[in-house]
Amino acid sequence: MKKGTRFLAALVALIMTMSLLTAVSFAEGDKPKLKVALTTSSMVTDYEDNYFTNYLEDKLGIEIEFYMLPVDAADTRTKIAAMATGQDASVQPDVFVVDNHLSAEMILAYGQAGLFMPIEQYVDDPEKMPNFNAIPEEDRQILRTAQTQADGHMYSLSAYEPETWNYTPFRMYINQAWLDAVGKEVPTTTEELKDVLIAFRDGDPNGNGIKDEIGVYGQASGGYGENVTAALINSFVYWNNNQLNTGLALDESDYKTVYAPYTSDAFRDALRYLHDLYSEGLLSASTFTDDNTTFKAVLNQETPIVGLTSAGSLSNWPTAVNNPNFLQMKLIAPLTGPAGVNYTPFIEQWPGQEMMICASTDKLDLCLKFADEFYSFETSAIERLGIEGVDWTRDPAQMEGHTNAYVAAGLTDGVKILILTNFWAENQNHTWRNHGPRYMSLANFLTIYDFNTGKYFDPEDPTQLNGKCYEMYYFNKPEKLLPPLKYTQEDTEMLTDALTTIPDFVKQAIAEFTTGTRDIETGWDQYLQELDSMGLQQLIQVAQATYDRMQ
Repeated sequence: MKKGTRFLAALVALIMTMSLLTAVSFAEGDKPKLKVALTTSSMVTDYEDNYFTNYLEDKLGIEIEFYMLPVDAADTRTKIAAMATGQDASVQPDVFVVDNHLSAEMILAYGQAGLFMPIEQYVDDPEKMPNFNAIPEEDRQILRTAQTQADGHMYSLSAYEPETWNYTPFRMYINQAWLDAVGKEVPTTTEELKDVLIAFRDGDPNGNGIKDEIGVYGQASGGYGENVTAALINSFVYWNNNQLNTGLALDESDYKTVYAPYTSDAFRDALRYLHDLYSEGLLSASTFTDDNTTFKAVLNQETPIVGLTSAGSLSNWPTAVNNPNFLQMKLIAPLTGPAGVNYTPFIEQWPGQEMMICASTDKLDLCLKFADEFYSFETSAIERLGIEGVDWTRDPAQMEGHTNAYVAAGLTDGVKILILTNFWAENQNHTWRNHGPRYMSLANFLTIYDFNTGKYFDPEDPTQLNGKCYEMYYFNKPEKLLPPLKYTQEDTEMLTDALTTIPDFVKQAIAEFTTGTRDIETGWDQYLQELDSMGLQQLIQVAQATYDRMQ
């Protein structure tokens, strides 16, 4: 080849290379940018150099620009309020990811004010949101109900990760060593329990020669199943004693009528039972006054002194696997009352509202694509569990030999997800720490085993109670539960006093009826009148209208 020809060829090659590099650079710089206002977690060390951020950018071919919202929920609300009112116009995100920091009333208000976009027409479109629409119908309907506000619009996308253990925290434990000492079987009814408690009272089952045994003990102010009186009341009538819907429920005669269980004859019978236990010295009045520190201290006396309690977390018995007090306790099923009722307060895990699309975005399709990606199994699993192959695995070879409590109980076929690290307890840059919409089915959760300690499942481990809890408690609920009610702003303002005062009053009245400060026979009508004076009838009327509208 001639010298000039070689030079020309080299020049052409150089020009082609430079053109290619320019094209690549242009393509990289031309990635669509999505502005995400994201609630910060103090345990995420880096959001830019973050596995989940990079995963989303690569998967969707986008660039994410963050506007970090505060860690504190109240501060996040203040920031969003400033955006909604125009006080902070410096930031115009395409989407908000708020870690369930906004109430239904706030979401409704910001939606109607024009900050959040109504998205129901897109949510139900399988072309726009194929992953969301691939969710099984029953769970998808739960998501849709949770997302639909009082005006009929959806302004948010939610996270739903039901876990059996958290549904039924009012788990009752009885002292098996004491049962053995007094020659009694595990009680299955409320009357059998009373008989057992009398034997505990009179038989010195802890063997120290002192009448220090407490038959029934709990913590009424506890937040995770420690209120044993609520567990026992559900042997007479279904009553969800947490703040959800102010203790209202659906009447089981039609599952359409909203009513207050704590005004029913069955509830009164439950209080009669509690008062009877108290009068016989079988239920401790400290249940209504002790705080969490005292509750744990009583459960963990050197000489065990508690016969029956309820608790959601085994942490109430530190290092439960070898805690002498816990090792005497046995998980028992909800007791059956005189009318055949054996419910447990069921803490429905309603989806939390995680993501909103800004009404001013000019990238709606990209926002929908971004939101829908969170509902794919892989993306939801990464955000929940961490990096696949590092923090968790589905590799059959690694899962060989593993099982869990649900498999051992015959409730599922086998382990399909193995957790390898405890990254949730550490600062990390693997995920956004579960911030964002997502979905994992209950069936999937039954197939997980946590192997981060390197300890294989031991069927003899007394703390491995998930399977037993599922069998004993999960199905002990009415056929239909009252969902969280979405009140209008006007209704919320009208009901503010009732929504805050009635739950506290009912809790106080239970203590008073149990200990005899209020007489259950002569004081019941006065109790009902006081509830009405607090606005109970108006609350029920509005709740009924709200429930009907939601249906």
